[in-house]
Amino acid sequence: MPESPFAISTPFTAHNVRLDDGTLTKPDTGWTIDQHPVFLVVQRLLRLLFPLGVAGRSIVDLGCLEGGFALEFARLGMISTGIEVRDSNMQNCRYVQERCKVASLRFVKDDVMNIADHGPFDVIFANGLLYHLDHPLRFLRSAASVCRSAIILHTHVAHLHDTPSRAYHELSDVELNEGVRGRWYRERDAGEVSEAELERLKWHSWSNHRSFWVAKGDLLQILREIGFDMVFETFDWLGNIATELAEGHYATSDRVMIVGIRSPAAGA
Repeated sequence: MPESPFAISTPFTAHNVRLDDGTLTKPDTGWTIDQHPVFLVVQRLLRLLFPLGVAGRSIVDLGCLEGGFALEFARLGMISTGIEVRDSNMQNCRYVQERCKVASLRFVKDDVMNIADHGPFDVIFANGLLYHLDHPLRFLRSAASVCRSAIILHTHVAHLHDTPSRAYHELSDVELNEGVRGRWYRERDAGEVSEAELERLKWHSWSNHRSFWVAKGDLLQILREIGFDMVFETFDWLGNIATELAEGHYATSDRVMIVGIRSPAAGA
């Protein structure tokens, strides 16, 4: 039997996907991507947004890494698009697509800054992406221009006061970028980086050597200004919320889940 053109050439680093034949892409994880707390949060939000059902609704997973979330959205019945810039990650996405026959799933190789070329979408999902960009406001405006209903951001944010996260991530002092406050994070040394090296840095930025973490309050305000009249933070992706707020990953890494919704009254 000839080998599939989508055979794994790089190991899965994050997404443990249950393929149609029951095999797993990262079995050492201990749970599958459809059990991930972030996926479960988004699933609940989708049910609230679309009480008549999500079938036929469109969602885009930006910087989709290995395609696991995009696949599970498609398995819910959504028209699901994953956008990913790295060939190494796209190979994993194609492997998932080849072995999970879901007609409403597609993957696009592109920079997420070009999202406007691929929409519109009912829902935009950006998991672990925003804090890898050096022009986050430009990205958010572009995303908003092709978003009908909601944007879901799972991201690190900056605070205007010092937090444990600032020291751990070696963030800069508070600065202005694109007219909003935040802190700079060094992704890698400045200077020329080969495409092969960029492919190896699977969890890092693509074209920029440093990224701008938007201040949390500024991010919330930006979402309002670009057309999401309902803006809130959700905490149900955390385990013990009280513990996480005090001393867990939420407190030490400034990682949040923020949702912007265009309410029906806003003409979405």
